[in-house]
Amino acid sequence: MKPVPRWLVWFGSEARSVRSLAWAGGVFIGVLLALTSYDIVRGYRVTVGEIERELDAQARVIAELTSRSVQAVDGVLRLVADEHRRGRLGQRGSDELHDYLHELAEGVKQIDGLGMFDARGDAMGVSWPAPRLPPNMSQLPRFQALRDEATLGFAIFDAAPGAGDGVWIIPFARRLETRSGAFDGVVAARGRVDYFQQVYRNTFPDPSTRVALLHRERATLLARHPVVTSALGKEVPRLKELLDGVATGRAVARNVSPIDGREQFGTLYPVEGYPLVVAVTRDAQAALQPWRQLAVRGSIRTLGLAALASALLWLALRQIKRVNAARLSLATSQERYALAAAGADDGIWDWDLVAGTAYESARAREIQGLPPGPETQPLHALEQSLRVHPDDEPLRAQTLQTHLEGRTPAYEIEYRVRHGDGEYRWIRVRALCIRDAAGKPLRIAGSVSDVDARKCAEVAQRESEERYALAMRGSRGGHWVWNLDTDAVFLSGATRELFGLPPDQPLGTRAESMQRVQLHPDDRPRFTTLMTELTSGRIARADFEFRIRLPDGSQRWILTRAQRFAKADGSDVRIAGVSVDISDRKDAEAEHEKLEQQLRQAQKLEAIGTLAGGIAHDFNNILSAILGFGELAQRGAPEGSAQRRHLDAALAAAHRAKSLVERILAFSRSGMGERVPVHVQSVVAEALETVAATLPAGVTLERRLAAGDAAVLGDATQIHQVVMNLCANAVQAMRAEGRLVVALDRVSLAAPQAVTTSTLAPGDYLRLSVADTGSGIEPRLLERIFDPFFTTKEIGVGTGLGLSLVHGIVADLGGGIAVDSRLGHGSTFTIHLPAAAAVAAPAAAAAGDDVPQGSGQVVLLVDDEEPLVRLCEEMLAGLGYEPVGFDSSRAALAALRTNPQRFDALLSDESMPGLTGTELAAEARRLRPDLPVVLMTGFVSASLLQQARAAGVAEVLGKPLAAADIARALAAALPSAPAPTIQPSTVTPT
Repeated sequence: MKPVPRWLVWFGSEARSVRSLAWAGGVFIGVLLALTSYDIVRGYRVTVGEIERELDAQARVIAELTSRSVQAVDGVLRLVADEHRRGRLGQRGSDELHDYLHELAEGVKQIDGLGMFDARGDAMGVSWPAPRLPPNMSQLPRFQALRDEATLGFAIFDAAPGAGDGVWIIPFARRLETRSGAFDGVVAARGRVDYFQQVYRNTFPDPSTRVALLHRERATLLARHPVVTSALGKEVPRLKELLDGVATGRAVARNVSPIDGREQFGTLYPVEGYPLVVAVTRDAQAALQPWRQLAVRGSIRTLGLAALASALLWLALRQIKRVNAARLSLATSQERYALAAAGADDGIWDWDLVAGTAYESARAREIQGLPPGPETQPLHALEQSLRVHPDDEPLRAQTLQTHLEGRTPAYEIEYRVRHGDGEYRWIRVRALCIRDAAGKPLRIAGSVSDVDARKCAEVAQRESEERYALAMRGSRGGHWVWNLDTDAVFLSGATRELFGLPPDQPLGTRAESMQRVQLHPDDRPRFTTLMTELTSGRIARADFEFRIRLPDGSQRWILTRAQRFAKADGSDVRIAGVSVDISDRKDAEAEHEKLEQQLRQAQKLEAIGTLAGGIAHDFNNILSAILGFGELAQRGAPEGSAQRRHLDAALAAAHRAKSLVERILAFSRSGMGERVPVHVQSVVAEALETVAATLPAGVTLERRLAAGDAAVLGDATQIHQVVMNLCANAVQAMRAEGRLVVALDRVSLAAPQAVTTSTLAPGDYLRLSVADTGSGIEPRLLERIFDPFFTTKEIGVGTGLGLSLVHGIVADLGGGIAVDSRLGHGSTFTIHLPAAAAVAAPAAAAAGDDVPQGSGQVVLLVDDEEPLVRLCEEMLAGLGYEPVGFDSSRAALAALRTNPQRFDALLSDESMPGLTGTELAAEARRLRPDLPVVLMTGFVSASLLQQARAAGVAEVLGKPLAAADIARALAAALPSAPAPTIQPSTVTPT
């Protein structure tokens, strides 16, 4: 039992001291006041800490928002600078530049205009509200800084009123350079000060919070919320000192604002990537207001408690005499209790709380595990000898104290005590407290019973039920029982939840309950068959899986294990089982199957790429010889002769072989090109010109190109291949007559959209559709049309690589393909490509097909195929060059070492024994750094292009080659000099 409270014993003792009690009460009141003072000080520190954390978090958010806003402006300026560096803006007039800059500025809310100025400071074009051609800018420090510091790049200057309209702006600027990196002018943007102030106001509308954007290097104010126009563009005192404080760890400080003179808490946070810093402050008066209110309330509360404690102290001193009188009236007769306890199985006990003594009958001591001894002993000795289970002691003490305080009518509890053999046994205690007229507890008496056997049985049953419930919950399933005699069904709560049934709805018969469960139509026959076999007794056990549809429309997979139970005479037949949710496993199996299919497809394409890279060089060398010597022979064959017809057929077959190799190589080169903005409409229009020239007489072409200057990030050649392959498939599907419709426009998807090859994310897309009126595609073949080498065309008409190439290119660009086809009505292939920023259409190519002619320059020709060496020598001689051919790279290098100045250019194959073309080029450039080098290869890869550039190669040409390609490459690589040109008819392609 819990010891009698010391205050009760003290009040009942004869040696009580009024002076000691008064002293203890005074100490208590003093401690109460000291604790309140401590809480006020600690509350101030906590409040300041919360203000610091909140200001730091707000500064981080504002810095991130500011960084993204400045990144948007920097991106536009970088785009204009890149376009200028490529020479795409140099030919535009002032009005065209104005329109171009105005279009770019409209998409960036952070600025109200863009301007371009040449190297002299004269305006080339502007789009802000000021006059379209402002005065010369060369005398401005901002212009001079960008002109004189080549590494400055993107610059941010002090806020200032805009010229002409007086609107406060933040000047942003970027240096314009020529292709060689020389200064060529400035592109500038007028940053809107009101935009940044509006963002800060919307982010933190609290009037006590102030946000400022400052220039970190010049310590000037760029924008502020609330607005203080008079401080914009001016230096902020102590900013550098505050920045030094941030560097030393003092991120948040309390100071006086240099702008409006108000005391505040403030923090600084740099804007990543830019010379900017964000300052977030809060008025100290408003920030500390909650702490002041708490401090006032705490002080009032403490004073009230002190007054109450004083009153209670006075009442306690007054009550001492009454307690002493009550103690004398509580004399007990332990003999009566001893006689009653002798004939009972329960133990009897009685505690005198005033005297501090305890009576325990012999049976009570035995039940509580106490050794034999005197039945009456001091109360504290009894408390020390009781060995209550540690888990039960807190509840026992609380229950006793609650009854002694008068909050419960009786003291009744069950707990465990330890006996001499070390085992714990359950006992039950009942008691009632006796009080004086004032309600003070004087004694408590009751009985104790041995309930160990009953409690052990209850605990065993409860543990069994808990283990069963945990097992069912862990399996994510539930159990059920069906009585075939009464047709009644029992479903556990977990089973009801599993099948989507309300927890409190009556089930009725099994048939009625199953009507509420929506079985999948494909699984219903098997489910019915198994249940029939179980009820008939043909099988005793069944495991089966099926699907159900829940009320919310979702689908769930269920695994059910059922068993039939019956008595020996066949009566009282029941079927019981367990149902488990296996949806996650089924989804994982489906996802695993999908990933395996994707892996097999990737391995297939990888094998094709490996094959292509392996055969490209040798096969293209063979094709080069066939095409080159075949066309030489073709020139000498008379028109209309049998020899000419035979040569024409042979060359046509060689060109088909070349096209096949190019398509195979497209797989191995997928995604290798550098991605740049491509003006899609011009590429599609160029491809359709080629398609129109080869259409059969009965096929008409309809163009619907409405994409304007929309662009995608990719490779123009790949987009050209997509159009050509889709149009070629459409023409072949229509055979001799029909209508081919090619459309190009822009669309915007507000939600994800599923297409045949993928699911498109929301965003802006360019939509290219190619529709034909041909024979259409059978539905069973639609899922295979993008497989490599799969074709429905007859032998000799298709290779099965066209749609595979289209699928690979579109997927690499992040797009998708939708296929709509009906037998006998034609097909429509719709391609969605992610849209990029608009770009101008490329300039039209110059008229004429003249091929540059050499003027006797000596060309060192190297190829490990001797027939190709002879062919190229003849071709170079026809172009006006003096060829010196070698079929060994080492022999060619030896000739170059003997006389490096003899040769004007090097034309070499890449794949050769000994030294490769890039290795030969590197050695040649060491001997003669100014020697132009042109490389030929049957397989152009990204790694080869990188190696060639490192070796100093001017251009890499893909085999098979035309003489015009080599002529133009040599003309571009050799030093410029007047040279005659020849018409293509006099050049023999290879």
